Amino acid sequence: MMTFLSVTQPYNWSMVRAFLTRRAMSGVEECGKYHYARYFDETDFYLESGLNITPNEVVPSSWFCATYEPEAQRFAIQLSLHNIACKDAVMANIARVLDAQQMPDVIAQALSDAGFTQTQMTPGLRLPATWSPFEALIRSIVGQQISVNGAVKILNQWTASLLEDDSECRHFPTAAKIAHCDTSQLPMPKARQATLNAASIVAQSKPLSDADSIQELINIKGIGPWTLNYVLMRGISHPDIFLDNDLVVKNQLARFNLSPQKAKPWRSYVCIQLWEHANT
Repeated sequence: MMTFLSVTQPYNWSMVRAFLTRRAMSGVEECGKYHYARYFDETDFYLESGLNITPNEVVPSSWFCATYEPEAQRFAIQLSLHNIACKDAVMANIARVLDAQQMPDVIAQALSDAGFTQTQMTPGLRLPATWSPFEALIRSIVGQQISVNGAVKILNQWTASLLEDDSECRHFPTAAKIAHCDTSQLPMPKARQATLNAASIVAQSKPLSDADSIQELINIKGIGPWTLNYVLMRGISHPDIFLDNDLVVKNQLARFNLSPQKAKPWRSYVCIQLWEHANT
């Protein structure tokens, strides 16, 4: 089906595209000049859509492609679903991932309050999100103390191996799949390998649906404040997370005379602005 998603202006698609492209996992998601597409598990949206979930039911991957139409100030969304009743929930998540309906004037004012000058602010800045809190969790664990490119390389190889035996499953692996999979061959410390399994077991038993359930992850060995805050910021799009212990953020803070606290309740956008400066 084809549907549309309105976009508040200004919207910096080139920034969003570059951010998502750099982190895209081969075979799961894909970015082009004007589009972002990915496979996903639509059963994640059944509960909030009032649909029944059959235990152990396997539903082939669903798919969408969002094409930005700047003149129309919208995304044209090609959407392939098995159950149309979950359309609204899926569309809301697409809007969150693309940060399509944020208030740019409010964000610009928050950045100014933090101390950024007009020339230091990215017009139409947005906070691109991960598809789910669980995906953000796995990305953050894999990405501990390594570069974005290094983390994506590991994720590409790992997800490909996890999905290779199922031609109908193209979406990011579920918590159930990762919980008991063999992580021993992943190029990372054994403690981090164990954390991937342990975190997935917890997420399998209790979905990461809100800030409270995410905060409980701190009890897992190998998960600290940076991981929690990353999941909050990109997994559920919490607008007021400041990654003060992030190495890139620390390095960029040394370049600017900022007071991030003054950007409350929009400090996540201070982080994304600092990340943008690191990439330019």
